[in-house]
Amino acid sequence: MPRAFVIRGFGKHRDSSGNEIDFDRVDADLITPAIERCNLVGGTTGQIVEAGNIRVDMFALIVEADVVICDVTVHNANVFYELGIRHAMRKKHTILIKGDPTQDKTPFDLLTDRYLKYPIENPGSALDNLVDAIHASVNGHRETDSPVFQMLPTLPETDTNEICVSPIEVGEEVGCAEAAADKGWLRLLADELEGERFEMSALERVARAQWALGDYDGARKNWETLKNARPDDVEPNLALANIYERISHKTSQARLLEASNQCIRSVLANTRTPLPERAEALALHGRNLKTLWRVEFRDAATREERRTRALDGKLRESFEAYRRAFYVDLNSFYPGIAALQMGTILRSFADDPAWSDLFEGNETEARRYKEDLDTQLPSLRHIVQVSAANAKERETGDDRMWAAITAADLLFLSRPDVLDAADVRRVTQAYRDAIPANKRFAWDATKGQLKLFADLGIKAELAAEVIDKLDSRFETETVKPVHLVVFSGHTVDTAQSPQPRFPADKEAQAKALIEAKINALQKPDEEMVILASAAPGADILAHEVCQHLGVRRVLCLPMPNDVVVGETFNGYDDAWRERFFAVVNASEGATLVLGNSAGLPRWLRRKNASVWERGNKWVMRLAQSWGAKRVTLLAMWDGTDTGESSAGTAYMVKLARDSGAFALESIDTKQLI
Repeated sequence: MPRAFVIRGFGKHRDSSGNEIDFDRVDADLITPAIERCNLVGGTTGQIVEAGNIRVDMFALIVEADVVICDVTVHNANVFYELGIRHAMRKKHTILIKGDPTQDKTPFDLLTDRYLKYPIENPGSALDNLVDAIHASVNGHRETDSPVFQMLPTLPETDTNEICVSPIEVGEEVGCAEAAADKGWLRLLADELEGERFEMSALERVARAQWALGDYDGARKNWETLKNARPDDVEPNLALANIYERISHKTSQARLLEASNQCIRSVLANTRTPLPERAEALALHGRNLKTLWRVEFRDAATREERRTRALDGKLRESFEAYRRAFYVDLNSFYPGIAALQMGTILRSFADDPAWSDLFEGNETEARRYKEDLDTQLPSLRHIVQVSAANAKERETGDDRMWAAITAADLLFLSRPDVLDAADVRRVTQAYRDAIPANKRFAWDATKGQLKLFADLGIKAELAAEVIDKLDSRFETETVKPVHLVVFSGHTVDTAQSPQPRFPADKEAQAKALIEAKINALQKPDEEMVILASAAPGADILAHEVCQHLGVRRVLCLPMPNDVVVGETFNGYDDAWRERFFAVVNASEGATLVLGNSAGLPRWLRRKNASVWERGNKWVMRLAQSWGAKRVTLLAMWDGTDTGESSAGTAYMVKLARDSGAFALESIDTKQLI
């Protein structure tokens, strides 16, 4: 969430003629309501609650804030000092306000600056005007509102990430979530960071981890937040260019491909973009052009029709974009091999009668381009070969794998068009050595490129043979779509329960109701997966029912099981404790744990929350990030929305309703009374 900081006098001050202005009233009636209406968080240095030097925090807040509101009504040295710091370090989103009437004239250096007037006797009457001014500043296109940057346009703006560093424990938690491949945990962290001073720097780490885990929807949301805060920043634009393209490829949404192109243009237009990032942006541009090019002939019925449609300007543009990307950064072998592949396809059309159509019928230009290809492609092949070989020596993990795949691609491209059994063996073995059997996604990408060559009649027999010989190696079982069910239910009543909801003697009836509902929700063409905690009562019963029915279940605990027992099972019969451990033992390998100790992480402790509330939010975020076809909350409760804490089932129902992502199914515990 964007942050605001207010620079103003405190209490009552007089101007040079003795007129008194109550700045606390101005803040209460005008500034704070405007901040709230604009969905900003923050205020003055009064928001700082930790011990320490307040000046350090004040300077940081002035620079970090997305929006600064400064009241220049009277001559106040502190106000002008702080405003000068802001103007010297941030380009824009500094809004000046001034009370009227006042005898204190605006200082000479600010005379040309715009400021909003408000009546001193009734500051709240200017609320709408201030809200409009904030919106205009945030959404406007002015390069700067700082007189410093207006006079010194090449002065670099302060990088707020270098000032506002997230706490070490936040980074450690992001690392733990990524190591656990827990997409829900990362989405929870993104929620919890909202409004924190270090939100933006920490959110970058979360978004990077989400990208690494393939949670493109979660990463997209967070990178969009970062881009809105810093529209010209390279990393959010580059990340979103990738994400939009991935989602567009999966969903066939053309608008997302254009959104990707817009982000690419932003990166390329930024004169401060480093060379590796510029190369990546150019490569993404080439990939997007390739995607649009393939759309032209994807529904063609014959090879002849495919080739007719494929002779398109986007083929040439994609080749040239990939080639530029590679020559910007020769260590980046991916755009190099992509350029060589697209160039090979392009060269296959150079002898067609329609070749000159790419050059508006200019036969001379068409002939020269063909000659250039004949010169460029061999040299490009040698450079890519060296780049990939160096990467194989230098890189590890997936990067090394892709370098090995590139070497196999080079071997494929170097083979003659006439099929030879020895060539088939060599190329097949190269791909087999490059792609581990458990890397289906890498084979799918490689196979897609080989199939493209086959579809266009380029080394078609060799491509078909390689696909035929390797495809079975990567076959996987057909997986049913998942119906993910989050189960939450009341705990069993004890002597201390304020009112009956789940009498202990109705356990058998409750278990039968759970079993009947789970059976009713199952469909033969879906795999059901149950997420549930293990509180004494309905949760444990749900695990036992799933074990009996053979339904896959995942145990979700907010803390380690020994801590959960100590925090939860006091006051319950010891039999429930034993059943809890039975559930834990039966769920070995299918247990997810959020925290490694009792209570909240230190950085969250000042918030008005509990570990149980956090656990509930985590499970719901986990369900949303699962990638299931259907997501349902199954609540065994009495339907009472009030009076229960955020640790209970009513809160889970509220979260489900608020999210709009869950179907809601209920088991009414009033049947047990």
